[in-house]
Amino acid sequence: MSLVKMRAEALLLVIGAYLILNHGFMLVRLPPSGNFGVPIGELIIMLFAATFVFELKRLPSFVSVAPFAPLLIWWTIGFSRLLLDAEQHGSWALRDASHLIDSLFLWIGFVAAASPAFMERFSRWLRVLLNLGAVYSLAYPFREALSALSPKLAAPAGYYATLFFNFSAASLVPLTAAMAWIVDRSRVFGVPGLVLAGALIVYCIVIFQMRSTYLQVMVLFCVLMAIQPAVALRMGTALMFGLAALALLLVSGIEITGRLGETFSLDFFTQHFAAIWGAKSEGIIGSASSGVDQRIQWWAAIWRNVTQTPGSFLFGLGYGIPLTDFSIVGGVVVREPHNSIMSIVGRLGFVGLAAFVWFHLWLVRIWFRVYRSFVHAGDVVWRNNMLILGVFFLLLWVYAMGEDAFEKPYDAIPYYFLWGVILRVHFQFKAARRAGSTVDAAAGG
Repeated sequence: MSLVKMRAEALLLVIGAYLILNHGFMLVRLPPSGNFGVPIGELIIMLFAATFVFELKRLPSFVSVAPFAPLLIWWTIGFSRLLLDAEQHGSWALRDASHLIDSLFLWIGFVAAASPAFMERFSRWLRVLLNLGAVYSLAYPFREALSALSPKLAAPAGYYATLFFNFSAASLVPLTAAMAWIVDRSRVFGVPGLVLAGALIVYCIVIFQMRSTYLQVMVLFCVLMAIQPAVALRMGTALMFGLAALALLLVSGIEITGRLGETFSLDFFTQHFAAIWGAKSEGIIGSASSGVDQRIQWWAAIWRNVTQTPGSFLFGLGYGIPLTDFSIVGGVVVREPHNSIMSIVGRLGFVGLAAFVWFHLWLVRIWFRVYRSFVHAGDVVWRNNMLILGVFFLLLWVYAMGEDAFEKPYDAIPYYFLWGVILRVHFQFKAARRAGSTVDAAAGG
């Protein structure tokens, strides 16, 4: 196996570890002890930076398909700001700039996808990863007992977390896995994927008890209705199977307790869903609704601080300072306002936000082009790959509205890596069309 192919294989393993182990794997550093260890993601960026001269031949192809103009603005403003702020705030500036740094995985994904036979391996890897993530999510009800057996890692912020069974982005991978079964029309151990997908979606809703999960399912269904009604119909059918199974369990008297320690019921679900917009309730759900008010206060404070001067309005408050004044147990400061858009505004101002939105609109346009190309070519596997990746991106966007998703490397690194793969596929399509060859050659790498 060539070094290039080995590097691509290692990258897929790392991306998979981020997606499944999430918060725990984010804390893995080399060297593993002390305060100066470098996280795995940053080590990979350093490796690609050190070997950049050997990959220069790929730069023109990257520029030809990537949203290079907005990315250049994003990276120029961000890294200029980081260099200035690092002098004043040291390593905290680097920590706060994780989203900016992790966006370099667009390039890394593009380069990795150029390795021999990567596209065929990618299709298999994607489905194995999602299946593993779905099975892993079933351990959630036993997380307290299982995490007691896991190694613990120290975070730079001063707290400890377990390597395994964190479930910080609990619903992201299992929901994507459920949609993959629907899209692929697969069967697992002889059971139609549609049935299992419905059970898994309802499991995520009932057990994780996260308001972001409710929104993810709703937004996903609405978007699919707009762009892929047939898939949305299959998703709706799957949900009917899942809800029927849930109704049977509830009628039988079986009590199901989720993340919040509350027994699931229709009344609980209604009140918890209403807490999304801050509707007041008693008990734990009341605490959840109060969190909405707290977030709004954080966002309002960021708005006031950013709009104080023309400079901060355009280029933000910078890196190295917390964007909230809130602390959790142990005095650990909550540095981000649980909304990635507000984090971008706070850090890089409205110029940074404009660049971010611009290159994302460009990426979405590329997704549609590549998806339509596979549909027209009759390539079912890669058409489904694009749908599955589109589901993952959409779920993460929804999650980022109520959490600091893009500021977490275990979300941002896989996200940008996968977009880099799509950019490579887009380039290969363009090259195949210019050469007059088949789409199969483009998809095959």
